[in-house]
Amino acid sequence: MPTSFRHRIAPLVLATATTALAASACSSETADDGGEQSSPRPSTEPATEATTEPTTEPDQDSEESGGVCATGDLSFTVSEESQAGGYYLITASAEPGVTCTLEGRTIEAGFGSGLSGDVKPSEQAEGEPITMTGSTKAYAGVNPHSGPQEGGVQFEEIIVSAHEGDMDPVSLKLPSPAEVDQPIGTNWHTDAAKAVPFSS
Repeated sequence: MPTSFRHRIAPLVLATATTALAASACSSETADDGGEQSSPRPSTEPATEATTEPTTEPDQDSEESGGVCATGDLSFTVSEESQAGGYYLITASAEPGVTCTLEGRTIEAGFGSGLSGDVKPSEQAEGEPITMTGSTKAYAGVNPHSGPQEGGVQFEEIIVSAHEGDMDPVSLKLPSPAEVDQPIGTNWHTDAAKAVPFSS
């Protein structure tokens, strides 16, 4: 068959086939009562599309990674310093895997169980809070003897907690016995040079 002829009859064959298919579809639908042919009834129901409800999962990153430090969240060491007439430097660091906030307030510490051994503030203003995590260290200085008179009571340990009201303080062995009389302490600082408790 010549190529040009095949091109001319192709549209006609297609039209004839389309007409036949349409007639066959119409004749297959009959009325129930008399067998009469009826045209297809258009659907009155609106087309619907499948929709998927979006699911939301809680954002774990939005959860806080830590709150105020408890004493158990931290480890403490104590060393003896000679500046300002002699004082004890308390160093705090976070336990492995812990992230918490240490308030920049006066260290919660004391010698013995009596009120006279409680450490009083040597700074007038509160400092910035410190995020304790990883290798971060915080420092506070305690002068065990700020009173004007000679004498005092000797102690071999200092009791430290992370914040006021913490019911689980730790007792730290002092490098040498302390003669305690009206003890004072600094806020927590990230710079050890700022943790020198000068008497007012």
